[in-house]
Amino acid sequence: MVSPVGELAPVMTLEQADALQLQLEQALVGRGDRVVGYKVGFTTAALQERHGVTEPVLGFMLASGVFSSGDAVPLARFVAIGVEVEVAFLLKADLAGPGVTAASALLAVEGAMPSFELIDFRLSGTPRGVDVVADGVYTNAIVLGRPLTSVTGIDLALEGVVFEQDGQIVATQTAAEVLGNPLVSLAWAANTLGRMGRGLRAGDIVLTGSISKVLRPTAGQSVRAAFTRLGSVGCRFA
Repeated sequence: MVSPVGELAPVMTLEQADALQLQLEQALVGRGDRVVGYKVGFTTAALQERHGVTEPVLGFMLASGVFSSGDAVPLARFVAIGVEVEVAFLLKADLAGPGVTAASALLAVEGAMPSFELIDFRLSGTPRGVDVVADGVYTNAIVLGRPLTSVTGIDLALEGVVFEQDGQIVATQTAAEVLGNPLVSLAWAANTLGRMGRGLRAGDIVLTGSISKVLRPTAGQSVRAAFTRLGSVGCRFA
C-alpha cells in the first residue's frame, strides 16, 4: 500500500486533487494506455460523510483494465481488491455540462450494461475524499456484461439486482441506491467534466456508482450479478 497524498499536503483542496488526478491520467496515457470512460464514486450520503466530501467523485477508466463477463481476473494486479456491482452506460453522442439533466443524458445513451467495478484499496491509513480523488478513486479494472440494453422506457430506479458470491446470494438491491437513478449519476458526471472544460464523448463507458455492498473475493472465488432487465455479469478470480 502507499500513503495518501494528503500526508504531504494536509490542506489539499478538491480542485487540487482533481488536478493531480488529471496528471496521473496524462502520465498513464503517455505510457500507451487509453481512457475508455469514467466512473462515479461516493454516490451515497454515508460514503460522502465518511470521506469528508459533499458530492460524488469522478475517476477515469483505462482500456488496459477492461474485462468481459466470464473472464478470469488476476488478483496479482490488485493491492486489495473490492467488487462493486454497477450500471454502466455506453454513450452514442458527446455529453458535457453545464445544464445536463437525467432526461437530456438519456438522449446520449446507446444502452446500459451490467458491470462490476474492481476497485483497489491501495491507500494506507484512513484516506480523505481528496486523497481518494488524487489517487483516481480506487480505479483499477471493470468487468462488462451483456447484452447492451436500450434504457428508453425503463425506470432504472426500479431495476433490481441479485448479487452472488460463489453461488450464494449476498445482497439484493435496486439501482435507486445510485442517487435515486443511475441517469442522475450520468448527468452529474457530464456536468462535473463540463466544469473542468472537458466532457464525455461518443463511445465512452460510464460506471454510475455502487448499487450494493462491496465484496472482497479471494483467489478461486467467483461473483455474479443478475439484473431484472439488463442481463447479468460474472467473473472469477485467479
